[in-house]
Amino acid sequence: MGDVQSGGMGFDTRIDTFMGEICAILKIRCQDQDQAQEDLLQEGINMHSEKTTIRLAAVDMDGTLLHDDKSISDYTLDVLRRIVKKGVILVPASGRPIGGMKEAVLNNVDGIQYAICSNGAMLMDVQKEKSISETGIPTEKALEALTYLEQFPVAVYVHTDKGTFRAEGWEKTGLSEKYPYIRFSEGNVKNLREFLRTSRVTVMKMGAFALTDELAQKLLEKGSPIPGIVFLRTGDGIIELNSVDASKGNALCTLCKKLGISMENVLAIGDNENDISMLQAAGISVAMENAEDDVKQAAKFVAGHNEEDGAAHFLEEWVL
Repeated sequence: MGDVQSGGMGFDTRIDTFMGEICAILKIRCQDQDQAQEDLLQEGINMHSEKTTIRLAAVDMDGTLLHDDKSISDYTLDVLRRIVKKGVILVPASGRPIGGMKEAVLNNVDGIQYAICSNGAMLMDVQKEKSISETGIPTEKALEALTYLEQFPVAVYVHTDKGTFRAEGWEKTGLSEKYPYIRFSEGNVKNLREFLRTSRVTVMKMGAFALTDELAQKLLEKGSPIPGIVFLRTGDGIIELNSVDASKGNALCTLCKKLGISMENVLAIGDNENDISMLQAAGISVAMENAEDDVKQAAKFVAGHNEEDGAAHFLEEWVL
């Protein structure tokens, strides 16, 4: 029987052509795999290079270093202590005032010299117990903000250069149980408005705690009606107010300029809206797995969940 013909091309010829195309495809795929391996290798080299150049690590606390119950694990504390011992500058960066940062981290890790407090409104020299920079809210703006917030069922507090204060009556709202860390407040005042007018304190940050996150979200969507003041959502049911010029990112840049450290050699980790500015400023930016989507979009890397010590694991890998 003669060869079967189809369209002028023999069967054997078609097989040869087909096999040739398959080999060409496989060759391309192999080349792609080789290139992918080279890319991964180069990425690993780059990661190692970046890891060895980190001189400062700025790390958020709530939702990052701390578990949801505001505790910090022994493993995380061990990593932080080893970072300080290595000579890398460790900078806790929090919406909390300095008092609230001490109990969770500063009192448990020796050698920390700097802290970013109140969302960046205050940059502290922890060792000298003095501020390096302050970007507060003018008293008249704070009073205007208080007038606005009093229209809503929220409890207001103020972080000042003399401590954190709140109006009497918090205990009756049920907010003390929902937000246990408000115990860091230095005290209650009978009339918050009168206190701001007469006490000569500098307001670093204001906050409003709502019983529902829906109310906080509504306030955030409305935005700040006060020029020069920004509203930030820093947790369920929590709205915080800062000067438009105060941010963790600005405070971080101020500190790095003072220390002569390039932002390329800075690692920053956070989980919430108030962390975005420092993630944008740092050369190596890390969002937590539990972070909001807009925070993840601002970061180059994503660490594990705060309940699983994700920040500590990332720091151990990149810094130690």
